[in-house]
Amino acid sequence: MGVSGELVPLGVFLLLAALFAVFGGYLLRRPERAAALFADRDARETFRPRDARAIGLVFTLGGLALLAVGAVRLVVTLTAG
Repeated sequence: MGVSGELVPLGVFLLLAALFAVFGGYLLRRPERAAALFADRDARETFRPRDARAIGLVFTLGGLALLAVGAVRLVVTLTAG
């Protein structure tokens, strides 16, 4: 598998990591709407905006970390090929 064969999966990885981070940012910016999105009528406890912010932070940090890993991998792939 050459450089061109690695670019497409790496591009998809970077796209998904960016979407992961954007979704986390949405959860951080609009915790009330995000709590309503995750709400479940049958749950014992309600999904609170504080919970949405915590999950948003995890998604944002995880997405940014994955973007950093993907960017490093992209640079390594392009310089090696």
